[in-house]
Formats: sequence, structure tokens, C-alpha cells
Amino acid sequence: MKICFHEKLFCNDISKRKLNSIKKKVAGKSPKLNLYLITLPLGNQGILEIYWYPELLQKIYQKHADDIIVVGVAFDRDTAFELVEQIVFEASLKGESIPIKEFFEESR
Repeated sequence: MKICFHEKLFCNDISKRKLNSIKKKVAGKSPKLNLYLITLPLGNQGILEIYWYPELLQKIYQKHADDIIVVGVAFDRDTAFELVEQIVFEASLKGESIPIKEFFEESR
């Protein structure tokens, strides 16, 4: 499993410097990082998923074959939910349905 950050990354009040530090720590699998990651679904169901970062360090996720694509970063759970709401709103502006995967594939 590899955690990848999408170029269209949503985060509130996080400086570029701090975000680069977070990305570095996630790449190094630092267990001391306390944040929430919003990801594209790991399975075939759902729109977005929110994970407490230390949860992704468990063996079950480490054995996951596909990359985990992070589309949002937050320091607390409430902010993570606000970011999900923001992402869904922006994605839904493009039509009647909520094409989350297509929304993030546009800039790949």
C-alpha cells in the first residue's frame, strides 16, 4: 500500500510548508502524526472515506494492493467532515450526480 496525495488536495488553514511536512511524514509512515485523511473509496462502494491517519498504519491497510489516494487533509474530525461537504459540493456543481472519481480524474 502506498499513500498518494492527489494534486487537487483539499485542506483548510494548512500552509504549503506544513502540508509538505505532513506529506513527508506520511511517506515515512510516522505513527505520531495525528490527522485525518479524506480518500477516494478503497473499495467499489462509497463516495469518499475519512480515516484517522494512525488507522492506516495497521496491517490490514498495509496489505492493501491498491494505492490510497488522499484528496483532503484535516487536523480534526469536524474539519474533515466540512472538507467532505466542500468536495461533494464542488463536484456536484458539474451536474446532477456526484461524480467524485471523475472530479479527481480530470486533473490527472
